[in-house]
Amino acid sequence: MAQSIALAGKGGTGKTTIAALLISRLCALGKGPILAVDADADANLGSLLGITPGKTLGDIREQALKDIKKLPAGMTKANYFELGLHEIIEESKGFDLITMGRAEGSGCYCYLNSLIRKFIDDLSPSYNWLVMDNEAGLEHLSRQTTRDIDALIVVITENPLSFQSATSISEILADMGSRIKKKYVVTNMIKHNNRKEEIIERLSDINLEYIGNIPIDEELDEIIFRGDSLLNLKDSPAINEISKILEIIGG
Repeated sequence: MAQSIALAGKGGTGKTTIAALLISRLCALGKGPILAVDADADANLGSLLGITPGKTLGDIREQALKDIKKLPAGMTKANYFELGLHEIIEESKGFDLITMGRAEGSGCYCYLNSLIRKFIDDLSPSYNWLVMDNEAGLEHLSRQTTRDIDALIVVITENPLSFQSATSISEILADMGSRIKKKYVVTNMIKHNNRKEEIIERLSDINLEYIGNIPIDEELDEIIFRGDSLLNLKDSPAINEISKILEIIGG
């Protein structure tokens, strides 16, 4: 079974960038194959990794709901849906990408969500690592992705609202029990160095282990501005910190 990392936190904290950096570093270390899951409705992970996603899980789900009453004879709903799911795996060097996208229609998605969760669970043994970029909150973790996570990384910034989000996530995690094995927090985009220690001190009130600070990195900012793949970022302050974080997690 793949060792799994999931990112969570308030929107705008840099979860997607950190997820892409983790995947980039794992690829550079030869830790693949990696399954990258973009569970954020904005679907930006592929762009940061140099991939333009085609169909998303949301697209497949909507099409399945439209076609469910006119299936070929002998084909079950699960068979039909799984055929579509295999079409949306984007392959790249060292990793594959699944993009969840968003559901546009109305109605109950419980059955299809359970199939998505089972699909990713079934895929996991084929990979060494699974990295998930989640939207704000833990909805995708609890409803649409794998059942168990080895390491959850909550990302916070100087924005006080990111602390509130981290506190809420910590409370949700307590209700999820053993499904999340290790719970971490990292700081990101800290512009004022004198605030770093104060921020770390505030984190002592949250039941999450602090494991690092992603520094402001001009080379990283330039690559993102140009729209290049973060896989091209080989050595920089941000990559060095990601390496330390992976060592703590076990990568």
